[in-house]
Amino acid sequence: MKKLVLALLIPLLVLSIIHVPITTQAQEVVKGPASDRIIMKRVPIDQVPEAIKNKEIDLYMFNLRPAQVEQLKEIEGLVFYQAPAGLINLILNPAPVAVEVLSGKFDAIGAAARIGVPKDAVVGLKHNETHTFVYLGAKPGAGINPFAFRDVRFAMNYLIDRETAAYTILKGLGVPMYTFLSQFDPDYSVIADIIAQNEFRYDPAYADQLITQALQRVGATKSGGKWLYDGQPISLKFIIRIEDERYDIGNMIATDLELLGFDVQRIYMRFADAIATVYGTDPAGFQWHIYTEGWGKGGITKYDSGTISQFCAPWVGYMPGWQDSTYWNYEHPEIDDITLKIYQAQYKSREERNELYRSGTRLCIEESIRAWVVTRLNTWVVWDYVKGLTKDLGAGLRGIWNLREAYVEGREDKTLRVGHLWVWTATSEWNVWGGFTDVYSVDWQRATYDPAMWNHPFNGIPMPFRVSYVVLTAGPDGNMTVPTTAKIFNAATDRWENVPEGTTAVSKVVFDLSKYIGAKYHNGIEITMADVIGYIAMIYDLVYDEYYSTLEPRIVSNTKPWLETVKGWEFDVQNKRMTVYVDYWHFDENYIASWTDVAPINPIEIHVATFELALDRRNETNLVLFRRSGYQTFSLVYPDHVTLVRNTLATYINDNAVLERANKYADGLLTMTEWNQRIQAYINWIDTYSLAWISNGPFMLTKMDTVANEGEMRAFRDPTYPFKPGDWYFGSPTPSAVKRVMITSDIPNKIVPGRQAVVRVEVSGIPPLYLKYMLRDPSGQILMFAEAQKIDDFHFTITMDPELTAELEYGTRYTLQLIVTSDVVATPEIARIPVDTATYAEVLNLQQEAFQRAIGELRSAIQALGNKVDALPRNPATPEDIVDLRAAIDSLSTVVYATLGLVVVTLVLSIMPLIRKK
Repeated sequence: MKKLVLALLIPLLVLSIIHVPITTQAQEVVKGPASDRIIMKRVPIDQVPEAIKNKEIDLYMFNLRPAQVEQLKEIEGLVFYQAPAGLINLILNPAPVAVEVLSGKFDAIGAAARIGVPKDAVVGLKHNETHTFVYLGAKPGAGINPFAFRDVRFAMNYLIDRETAAYTILKGLGVPMYTFLSQFDPDYSVIADIIAQNEFRYDPAYADQLITQALQRVGATKSGGKWLYDGQPISLKFIIRIEDERYDIGNMIATDLELLGFDVQRIYMRFADAIATVYGTDPAGFQWHIYTEGWGKGGITKYDSGTISQFCAPWVGYMPGWQDSTYWNYEHPEIDDITLKIYQAQYKSREERNELYRSGTRLCIEESIRAWVVTRLNTWVVWDYVKGLTKDLGAGLRGIWNLREAYVEGREDKTLRVGHLWVWTATSEWNVWGGFTDVYSVDWQRATYDPAMWNHPFNGIPMPFRVSYVVLTAGPDGNMTVPTTAKIFNAATDRWENVPEGTTAVSKVVFDLSKYIGAKYHNGIEITMADVIGYIAMIYDLVYDEYYSTLEPRIVSNTKPWLETVKGWEFDVQNKRMTVYVDYWHFDENYIASWTDVAPINPIEIHVATFELALDRRNETNLVLFRRSGYQTFSLVYPDHVTLVRNTLATYINDNAVLERANKYADGLLTMTEWNQRIQAYINWIDTYSLAWISNGPFMLTKMDTVANEGEMRAFRDPTYPFKPGDWYFGSPTPSAVKRVMITSDIPNKIVPGRQAVVRVEVSGIPPLYLKYMLRDPSGQILMFAEAQKIDDFHFTITMDPELTAELEYGTRYTLQLIVTSDVVATPEIARIPVDTATYAEVLNLQQEAFQRAIGELRSAIQALGNKVDALPRNPATPEDIVDLRAAIDSLSTVVYATLGLVVVTLVLSIMPLIRKK
């Protein structure tokens, strides 16, 4: 199912054939991962140094604290992996304190007058045919929420000391961040100038000015340095996470808020409690006003559509209100429209896509529901005897490749001991519908299943993982006819039905599923097309069934935009092919394939049981698929839920009604014999391991001790498994870099205002390489942002015309920001080069030297002319003599005019500073 995740990203499978002499016995190929077993152990962050030193663990999957890096880096044999994989931000609660309903249609001014509040207290309006719904950020008797006002939220950007957070709290293992992307993201080069324009300085006085203007407009006052509204202190509930540096960052910001006059309630929480409070309650209930969010990347993507949507757009379900229909929800139709166009690829070129991305970024920064703090340069520690690790540029050690390829060199039992901050938490939900929303469950789950596609760890481009594919497209402007043999699942009739005649689509993708179909699940049951077809049908049912969709609105909100683009499916059972017709086009066809891929992660029978327990019997079980206050989120590893699953499955044996329901999803492909075999195999698995998570990847989850916070995964060595150790090893990338910068102008390595300057840049990396540049003045103002001219694979030229340099001040230092990107290694390389302009004295000296040279040339020309005259014959001049004399005079005239020109230029340059100062 297509769910937006922070970073959805991939690899290239290289198959090799080894020819063995006929007289030699071929060694049997070992299938599955490099290690036979992974022992998962919770290690609290403060205990990591001792656990590593004592070799209780071979590697730690959670990022270290900066002080721990310093503590461990002197120990011989330890290796540190680093990647910009962690994000820290504040999320602000923008909910109104009251909603007034007025009869008739009012604008903000009229509504405010009718209610008796200042116009600026109105933070939103909605209309229907008869009434106006007025959302108030402040109202006497109801109180005030400062973050309901956009100006206050925006001001928070100036209250964050990013430099201290990055370089003092994180001790250099962080980089200041100003919006949802950082300089390490491939799309940074698209919005680099927008980010530069919003590199918010730490300026509490300016933040106070903006906040004061906004709050006074709605009737708040300050007394004794404290903010009051309606006679009461303005209080903010600040949830601060305590497990990592967010504790220090949160306290730093809380102190500044207090200094500005707010009453700050510092509420310290760990992961599970914070998640339940922030994301599991109605924002309008005001159990929180600010929260120190943290995110972990799962990889990189060359062309982002998910990150901007997830962090900026309400439709995804990651903005306050979380698309729960029973809560107040933040709304912004314009951001929704732009990000949906990006997500659904409603554009006709790369350039149009980039403009949409830029527009969405501007709006996201203006709204400031999230104020960004730092990109963490996450650091993971590994003993050097652990081999097979890939440096994923987005996820670092957490990349999907590493647990499946890591092994301890020379260890006989082939066991890998892995520590993590958590192995299991109360909010780590193992279900593919609405779960896997934290790194603690995702890191283990990704070792147990194989996605259809993933993004390459270096270039961020989607590519095959367990499928191959062919893409055909008529886009961006054309359409193709969808054959009437294609089908769509009808949630109203619970049946697969042929598409109507005349149905069209922009693209189609043909997937080869032969690496799935015929292979085995971990419990020994064969993966069939019924698993694929049934899973797809259940997605339709969840999204379009009138009852189900009301139960899980958050899942519907981020799945429906994908499903709406799909126009038909064809399933070739015999040849193990799936064809998807879709209204989707992208300038990179791999993204079209990635848009349409669906992987059979679990057997269909567990999905049928899941729907029964968390949807049909919700009132009895109190289970949901996505977290909601007052309910338990369904999890296939939580003991009580596993028992429910087993008991439910036991009733499915020889149950014609249940089989009929499953076959409505699976289009009739299941027989009673196969169904019973599946159910029995599932029950046997649960009886053996007390777990209900069964998938198809390199490791089987065989232990999850929720009390001891320990777990175990064992290698899946079935001969039908398609991959062997080493298939997903990539090593380390070759980064791009700026090697040399040289400025050519009238004064070496300096720009002369009003004169052309040429900057020659030499870069390194893997071609093709690209270079963008940004020229900024001392205040940070952007003077130029453009592409550099490519000379060859490694050399670029930046030409600054006189019209540009004439605007530069003499004797001033500017910054030339160079952004190198590569198609092979997607992370940009940023270099900031100081560039000086010539001083007045240097320019005058230059002109004086030129003037002296011109005088010398004039004297030489006069002397040459005199020589010519002396050489004229005494007899009457011949025509040839006259021609020579005229040429000499012309040459002298040229020198005279050039000299006069230099005199004029010198005078102009001398008086220009005076003109500029007026």
